[in-house]
Amino acid sequence: MNKRPNIILIVLDCVRFDGLGVFGNPRPVTPTLDRLAQNSRRYVQARSAAIWTLPSHASMFTGLYPRQHGVNVETRWLDERIPTLAELLARGGYQTAAFSTNAWVGPHFGLDRGFEDFYALWRIFPSMGKARFPWWEKALRKGLLERSDKGARKLSRYVRKWWRETRDPDRPFFLFGLYLDAHLPYRPPKGYAERLLSPDELRRARRANQDAWAYMAGEAPMTPEDFAGLRALYDAEIAYVDAMLSDMLGFLESAGALEQTMVVVTADHGENIGDHGLMDHQYCVCETLARVPLIIHYPDGLAPGDDDTPVQHTDLLPTFLDLAGLPAPGPLPGRSLLAQRDGAPRSQIVQYTAAHRHRFARRHPHFDPASKGYDRTYDAIIRNGYKLIRSNRGDLWLYDLSDDPGETINLAKKLPQRTAQLQSALDAWLADHPPLTETAPPPELDEDLQKHLRGLGYL
Repeated sequence: MNKRPNIILIVLDCVRFDGLGVFGNPRPVTPTLDRLAQNSRRYVQARSAAIWTLPSHASMFTGLYPRQHGVNVETRWLDERIPTLAELLARGGYQTAAFSTNAWVGPHFGLDRGFEDFYALWRIFPSMGKARFPWWEKALRKGLLERSDKGARKLSRYVRKWWRETRDPDRPFFLFGLYLDAHLPYRPPKGYAERLLSPDELRRARRANQDAWAYMAGEAPMTPEDFAGLRALYDAEIAYVDAMLSDMLGFLESAGALEQTMVVVTADHGENIGDHGLMDHQYCVCETLARVPLIIHYPDGLAPGDDDTPVQHTDLLPTFLDLAGLPAPGPLPGRSLLAQRDGAPRSQIVQYTAAHRHRFARRHPHFDPASKGYDRTYDAIIRNGYKLIRSNRGDLWLYDLSDDPGETINLAKKLPQRTAQLQSALDAWLADHPPLTETAPPPELDEDLQKHLRGLGYL
């Protein structure tokens, strides 16, 4: 038996904190995750470092904040000078395998580094990896393979394949899996939405606009009923992910893979479904995007139960290295969740370092993103229950999250002293965490891959 624990990191793309029953979803859509959470440490104040897939995963894989690793929609390549979690674990003797259903987390952006086996599950043939993405492949995937499944079933199948054909029992393993299915568009497989909605409700929900940029540009008005229907479809997608996760974890348990293993389940970010006048996951650092579920199943080191410690994705890499008995590659902003707490107050930082303007320019040329603030970037600091958000234009928002978790009342002018204190703390943090300089230019993406990413709303 391996002396060092195995590590499984499961990321649920776009799944809000309140998407899981254990964290407040009134719909019974996550029985598998709720059962896992019963015997796990449940972090109820966990936040991502970024609010969309690429920089969020870069933070999970490096232990650094977006400002430090420099990855965003403009600089889309993780600098090779920055070591990744998979590289560090591989050097330490771990067998590393990744199963990604989202092209942002893969070889085109440097996020495959360190994985001995990387399954690019958005491809028809996952081994194609960085090969060109021809138009016919996208057409075949959209027409035949992804009508209602964005890769969750395929992920489970390839985990089984890897375990049976490639797994080395003489080494501990690090397994990473990314489930995309809760991402727009919400088209759950047959049977899942039907459990949540009546036939009439389902028909109305399916008619609701799902073009986030058309809504935000003011070209597709929507009603509260529309958003309620979309939330139900979104929950149905989460229910499908939970079912596929049950299949995958069930197989691994039967194979003995969950013994002496830390299982971590989180989301890379949340989702706006009409919240704050927004859809999808851009243009803000609000709690609907920043607050994420985080479940860690490791009874040997973390007693089950709720934990209100402020934690972030930047704490995952230090935790995994601590578990594996491996040194950190240098100073890191996060800390191991296995370490004894020092009692000092912790700040959480959430960043949006480059605004997505491309889709407005391409599809809504008569709309000015600046008119709605969609050209701005943001830094947020959360400390002692208060959250300060500052844009690159100097706009300020202050929220008391204990009384106003929905971030509806801006207290920046009413509480000037608190605002000034948090501004000073944010300035000090920025000074202590300088940005990455002299980053390499991102490699050119082939046009068909760009079209694929545009379909997800990013380019």
